[in-house]
Amino acid sequence: MSFFRRRQTETEPAASPATANANGEAASDASLPGVTLHYATWGTPNPANATLLIHGLTASHKEWALLGPALAAEGRYVIAPDLRGRGLSAKPAQGYGVAFHAADLTALCDALGLDTVDVVGHSLGAVIGMYMGAVYPQRVRRLVMVDAGGNIPEDTAQAIAASVSRLGTVYPSLDAYLGLMRQLPMFEWDDLWEAYFRYDADVRADGTVTSRVPKTAIEEESLALGLTRSEALPDLVRAPTLLIRATVGLLGPGRGLILPRAEAERLQGIIPNCQLIEIDGTNHYTVVTVQPFVESVRAFLATEA
Repeated sequence: MSFFRRRQTETEPAASPATANANGEAASDASLPGVTLHYATWGTPNPANATLLIHGLTASHKEWALLGPALAAEGRYVIAPDLRGRGLSAKPAQGYGVAFHAADLTALCDALGLDTVDVVGHSLGAVIGMYMGAVYPQRVRRLVMVDAGGNIPEDTAQAIAASVSRLGTVYPSLDAYLGLMRQLPMFEWDDLWEAYFRYDADVRADGTVTSRVPKTAIEEESLALGLTRSEALPDLVRAPTLLIRATVGLLGPGRGLILPRAEAERLQGIIPNCQLIEIDGTNHYTVVTVQPFVESVRAFLATEA
C-alpha cells in the first residue's frame, strides 16, 4: 500500500446513504477529514468498474449530465463530486489547490471502498486527475484528461474571464441571473446548461442571487495552480491515458485554446500509452456536452488497462 493512501478505520466517517432522484442520479454527502463533499452517482456500486468524474474550475458535477448516465448504462459505477468550494460541497475559508482536491477525492474513494478508479477530469479536473495519476498511481486505473493538462497558455485568464466574472456578483433575481448566463457566447444553451446554472445559483432570502462558488476560493485556486509544478507531472503518469481536445477557441479562431494542439502533442509524447482525440466544433466548455465526446470516453474505458 502506498505511503500516500489514507487508511479508513471504523471510527472514520463514511459516505451517507444516497438519495435517488427521478432522473437516475443519486445524491449523497461524505464527511471527510476537513471537508464534506457532495457528490452524485449513477449506476450500481461496483468497485471493479468505478469511474470518478472531476469537473472544472468554477463548475460542479452538473457538467457530467450527459456522460454520467451514458457510462452507467454500460454497467459502470459513476461518481461525480462537487469539489470543495463548489456546488453543495463545504466551502472552507482556505485550502484550495490541486493537492487538496486530490486528497479529498482519494478520501472519498476510501469512504466508498474504492481502491482503484478510472478518472475523467475536465479543465482543472484534468490537472487534478494527472496529479492523482502521478502521486497516487495505484489508485488510477485509466486517465482521461479533457482539454487541459499542458502548460497554461498566456491568454487563458482572458479566455475564461466571462465565466469567472459571475463569481462574487449579486444579481437581482434568479431570472436575471439565468438571463445573463444565457447570453454568454461560449455556451450553446440547452436543458443541460439550464440545470447547470440553476444548481449554481444561491438564492437569498431577499430574492437576490449569487453563484455558489466563492470568489475568494477561485482566487486562491488560481494562485495555487500557478505555483504548482504541473509540468513535472506527465513524466510520472503510468496509467493508460486519453487526451481529449476541443478545437474551437474561446476568443476567436486560434485564440483562447486551453489545450493547443502543439501542447497536446507534447503531452502525448511524454505520457506512455497516451492517445489524443480532437472533438471538432467544440470549445472548452461544450466539449463535454456532445455525443462524440461520450463515445470517445466509452470506447477508451472499454479497453484493457
